[in-house]
Amino acid sequence: MIHFQKLWSSVSATAGPPLPPGVREPRESREGETPAEPHAREKVSTTRAAQQELRPPVFEPGRGRASSCFAKLLLLLLALTTPSFAQSLRRHDDRPTIDLQKAQSAGIERYTSQGLILLTDIEPDKARKLVTLIDQVYATWEQQLGPLPAARDKKQFQVTGYVMRDEAKFEQAGLVRPNLKILHGQHAGYEFWMKDADYDYYREHLLLHEASHCVMQCLDDGLKPVWYLEGMAEFFGSHEPTQTGLRFGILPASRQASPGFGRIEMIREECAAGRALSAAEIIKLGPVEFSESRTTPYAWSWAFCTFLARHPRFSADFRTVCQIWETEPFQKAFEAFWNTHEQLISSEWEIYRDSLCYGWDLERGASVLKVPTGKLQIEAARGWQNTGLKVTSGQKLTITATGRVVLATATKPWESEPQGISIRYSEGRPIGRLLGAVLREEPATEGTTRHWEFFNIGPSATIEPVSAGTLFLRVNDRWNELSDNSGQYEVQVTPR
Repeated sequence: MIHFQKLWSSVSATAGPPLPPGVREPRESREGETPAEPHAREKVSTTRAAQQELRPPVFEPGRGRASSCFAKLLLLLLALTTPSFAQSLRRHDDRPTIDLQKAQSAGIERYTSQGLILLTDIEPDKARKLVTLIDQVYATWEQQLGPLPAARDKKQFQVTGYVMRDEAKFEQAGLVRPNLKILHGQHAGYEFWMKDADYDYYREHLLLHEASHCVMQCLDDGLKPVWYLEGMAEFFGSHEPTQTGLRFGILPASRQASPGFGRIEMIREECAAGRALSAAEIIKLGPVEFSESRTTPYAWSWAFCTFLARHPRFSADFRTVCQIWETEPFQKAFEAFWNTHEQLISSEWEIYRDSLCYGWDLERGASVLKVPTGKLQIEAARGWQNTGLKVTSGQKLTITATGRVVLATATKPWESEPQGISIRYSEGRPIGRLLGAVLREEPATEGTTRHWEFFNIGPSATIEPVSAGTLFLRVNDRWNELSDNSGQYEVQVTPR
């Protein structure tokens, strides 16, 4: 078997974690654009041809659809035939012995917790906060990835991290591996190195990102797809405080709560520029793309992994795949997962991607597929809801709606009827307005939103879908403000 871990290290050394917001890279100018000013950065020494040879296995999505029963059976067989984590052993711990006296002479202090040995020259109060992060995230690692493989020496899992404000001090103390290029962060075995960040949140995010790589690549059996490894490292790095500690793998609630993060802004900029990626395009992102840009590939991978891990319809199956650590079985399991859910993942991803915002509510925003019985009622606290009505291309439908919903409860209830209330807008429409969409039977061949055709309904409208498909409806509101909504509209749909 080709040793993808060793091959990828030569590429990832030039890639590193994503650049912080505001630090942009040059890109090829498109027709009609003025070429961007080149931004000073280290040159990538590996050529594109060489990088292609280094590319780890990437699943190329096909046209076929596996049946749900087949996919579940395949996942079960993989789970039964893959060695358990109790039987698998982590790679040998080859961390060097640290000369603490030499490190302290260079102005570097050591801090220790159960899961992390931290060597850093940052302020002691910030270091003491950092050193506890691994112990806090460990439960989330095991929840998503399963129990970590046992160590050959029976010791508990621990990594060594170097957080460097002045990299020269660490080089002087002999704490940086020879020929290791550290743009923002880098990992190798059970060690990681990262440069200090301007914001406390982003410093914590980078530490969790690099430590997560050490966890996910603790078996010596090759490298899983890069989009997955980087996306999940970003997933585990996203965190927020709670009353009992930190919560990980979240969609940040606001820009103020996650200074330095910037992934959501990156994606919105790409979508606005017409460079939105489909789900099928994201799972093709490999070493070449990550070495060419240290910004957007990380943002896309983070958003997609978070989508799969938090979406109520995909999270359980995706977690089953994540808990298969061996590379070849993982590839087969993900292929079965993709073939089972490809159409639904692709359509749901378009909704999430095109409206991505801080605090996007995946639990409530997921489309409701269940066909209603009795009166057709569209709830204000949910995303797109299936009417059960199949439409043909060019068929006219008259849609009327009545009723009243509550869209907020702060100060006083914000009540709306199907025409919406213009005191606030979401995606260019008044909140509370009834909207429609056809989920196409066959995706369009052009454009970035290929699975949906949208309509502005209000209290009454006649629409004529271009595409055949299924009619969905929703009450317009911001995707991060569904939790305090209540009520529903009663809708009648009359084919003409």
